[in-house]
Amino acid sequence: MQIRIEKQNLLDGVQRVQNVVDKKNTIPVLANILFDASQEDNSLKLIATNLEVGMSTVLPVSETTGGSITIPAQKLFEILRELPEATVTLTVDEKNWVTIECLKANFRLAGLSKVDFPELPTLPTQDIVMLPQATLREMIGKTSFAVSHDESRYALTGVLFSIGNQELSMVATDGHRLALIKRPYQLELSGEDAKDVIIPLKAITEVKKLCETDGSMSINLGDNQIAFRKEGTMLVSRLIEAQFPDYKQVIPSDSRFSLVANREEFSRVLRRVALLCSDTRLVKFHLSEGQLALTSNDPNLGEAREVMPVEYNGEELTIGFNARYIMDFLSVISGNEVRIGINDSLSPGLFSSNGDDDTGFACVVMPMRV
Repeated sequence: MQIRIEKQNLLDGVQRVQNVVDKKNTIPVLANILFDASQEDNSLKLIATNLEVGMSTVLPVSETTGGSITIPAQKLFEILRELPEATVTLTVDEKNWVTIECLKANFRLAGLSKVDFPELPTLPTQDIVMLPQATLREMIGKTSFAVSHDESRYALTGVLFSIGNQELSMVATDGHRLALIKRPYQLELSGEDAKDVIIPLKAITEVKKLCETDGSMSINLGDNQIAFRKEGTMLVSRLIEAQFPDYKQVIPSDSRFSLVANREEFSRVLRRVALLCSDTRLVKFHLSEGQLALTSNDPNLGEAREVMPVEYNGEELTIGFNARYIMDFLSVISGNEVRIGINDSLSPGLFSSNGDDDTGFACVVMPMRV
């Protein structure tokens, strides 16, 4: 088996699929990328999987004799990254040794047969949804930061993706904060009800990386899997089969008090005050007419306090929030104003922004004991 391909083309493909490889996997072949070359199409298909998430991409080649082999992903990527810009030749012998040649550079890697490499599932083609990559990228970016990393809360370790006839939504929560984004979108589904699926964080992170152009991404669902396709590249993932909590119960339907602050100033003040947070990351918000005072305290370090002007005419109130949760919210909004809806010191705060791109986006943050 032999393949001739441009170095940058191969590097881009390997980099794209190798992110799904689980470097700690105990099954040797899963640390590899499957090279499946077609002499008829003069193409090379790269496939990687960790059994939960799989990705494939098709690359054009200069020439090939066809054939298949699996090659260690990490070491191959490191080699390709250092090679000069020229044509790369891969040759596989009968003992599955892979020789990589580029100008005067020569490497030999131990490959493995594709016999034990799992096949990616084939999903049905009905109910395919076409979405602009920019929309998908934005929705993932504004929710994935709130996904839980606690494996004991299995349903919360992914993003809830709801597809309706008139609207798309994504929701993520770790039990302490919740991020929600809705986008109007006209779809024609075979059923009247919305389709709700929970996509694992690993998969949704890789999908965001694929959303790099202004083109479209196709999405289709299987019984317990979801596939994303664009321009010769496909990502397929198992869905999290669990019951996502009724998140609508924690979103305040109304707020007694509302605070409006300049985003840039609020962000700078919060970052400064958070420098002296304790391990709990608690920052106290002291609200009074026309101003907001932020304070933090660490018994081992000291304390910080800063006052900034805001639009607020409610009663005096003190509420505590985790500074990191607020900074995560600030990092994904584009508007020049931050709006915080509050009922009392024991109820969650509803954070939003006035940016055009922030329409339909909100973040609910649970208060901390002060």
